[in-house]
Amino acid sequence: MSRFCLFCPNPVDSAEHLWSDWILEDLKLATSVRITIGKSESTWVDDPEIKIKCVCSRCNNGWMSKLEEANQLQIHAMINDDPCGLGKRDQNKLVFWAILKAMVVDSVNPNRSLFYTQDERIGLKNSSEIPSRTLVWLGRYHRKGFHAGGTDIWGEIDKVPKAAHGCVTTFIMGHLVLQTFTLHVPTELRGQNVNIGCKMGDWRTNLLDIWPTTNSLRWPPNLTFTSSGPAGIATVIGRWRIGEDVG
Repeated sequence: MSRFCLFCPNPVDSAEHLWSDWILEDLKLATSVRITIGKSESTWVDDPEIKIKCVCSRCNNGWMSKLEEANQLQIHAMINDDPCGLGKRDQNKLVFWAILKAMVVDSVNPNRSLFYTQDERIGLKNSSEIPSRTLVWLGRYHRKGFHAGGTDIWGEIDKVPKAAHGCVTTFIMGHLVLQTFTLHVPTELRGQNVNIGCKMGDWRTNLLDIWPTTNSLRWPPNLTFTSSGPAGIATVIGRWRIGEDVG
C-alpha cells in the first residue's frame, strides 16, 4: 500500500471511512460484516466502521468531506427507499462521489497494482474529471443491503485477449445499488472495437444510466433487484465477466 495519498503528493496520515457515519446511522447495522481481499480467506468483523488508510488529512477533511456533504441528501433518500429526482448536477455529484469510493476500494489489496492511474486520481481531485471510458449506474434493492466490492475484468481487442483492462465496483447501501465501470485501453489500440462480456439481463429497465449524464432522472428504476432468482441482487454484482476480486 502506498505511503503517499491517493490524490496528492502528501504522505498518508489519515484513514478514509468506506462508509460515512451518516450512512451507517441510516443503515443501523446490527450484524457482522464479511471482508474478503483478493484471494485471501474471508474474515468477519463486528464493527462496520471500516477505515482505509490511503489518504492525507488535508484531502480527507477538505474536498472529500465537502463531496460527502454535497451528496448526503440524495443518498439518504435512496438508502431509505424514498423516491427522488436526480437532475444533471445531482448525477454529476453522485458520479464524482462513486468514483472516489471506487478509487478507495481499488487501494485495499496490497498484493495488486492500483487500477486507477495517478493522473486519473489527481484529475478527479483537481478538476472533478471522471476517467475516460467510465460508466455509472443506479439500481434499487427490495430490502436493505450492505456491500462494497471490486472486480477486475479484461476485454479482447482485434483478437488480442486481455488487451483491455477494466474495473467494476459495486456498492449496496440500504435500498441503493450503485455500480461503476472504467476501462483502460492501450493507446495504440484506441479506436478499435473492444469485446467485453456482460451477462444477459434486463439492465436497461432495472438500472439508471447516470454517467455519461444525459437527462434528469427519477429514482428508483422501473424494476427492482430481489434477494434471489432471475432479478437477484447477485446478478448485477456478477453481471460482468468475473476476473479477480480487488477488494
